[in-house]
Amino acid sequence: MATRRRALRTLTIDIGGTGIKMIPLNAKGVAVGERVRELTPHPSKPDAVLAVIEPMLRAQKAYDRVSVGFPGVVKQGVVSTAPNLGNKAWRGFDLQTAIETLAGKPTRVINDAELQGYGVIEGKGVEIVLTFGTGLGTALYVDGRLVPNLELGHHPLRKGKTYEDLVRDDVLARIGKKRWRKRVALILATLAPIFNYDRLYIGGGNARRIRDPLPPGVERFDNVEGMEGGVALWGDANR
Repeated sequence: MATRRRALRTLTIDIGGTGIKMIPLNAKGVAVGERVRELTPHPSKPDAVLAVIEPMLRAQKAYDRVSVGFPGVVKQGVVSTAPNLGNKAWRGFDLQTAIETLAGKPTRVINDAELQGYGVIEGKGVEIVLTFGTGLGTALYVDGRLVPNLELGHHPLRKGKTYEDLVRDDVLARIGKKRWRKRVALILATLAPIFNYDRLYIGGGNARRIRDPLPPGVERFDNVEGMEGGVALWGDANR
């Protein structure tokens, strides 16, 4: 009798400024195990982050490949910037090779908002993803194809402050939800006439703090939906 082959599994890892999340997915992007989370170490140097990830990997059941979302600019698996993890130690660090070595499986690493966007976009027209968390992650897609390394969060918006400066998590804690929501509304109103997007998706830990109704063409998604992008990442021949 022929042995039934197990379906392809992708382990998706989301490295954030506050937490490191991990979830196994089947070929359709459906979770086949529990989402687990550990706190991001501080200081968040590469060795410290990898020391948290290694036992998380060992605790996982069988998987075939790994997708990683990282909070910064990543080019061919090598980190260029990591503003919310302490830039200096991460610059030039080959995170893709490091995790591939730990996991013993093929690995791809991209920006965290870009990875989450793959999990929620329709693949039609101009689509933007914003993730409100420790910082502000951004991603842009045109007909399902990623425009890589678009760091809108670090573009000046008001009085010399960037988008991220205005809505990052520690600012929310300082100014309160009412003022923070006004700043989020300013960002959405600013992006609409610039990109003329078909859809804009809002995610991240603070997305739930944005009140309904959302502007036309704007949708909210949760973290698990975003992590489904770990499967779609392997379907993009351009990555």
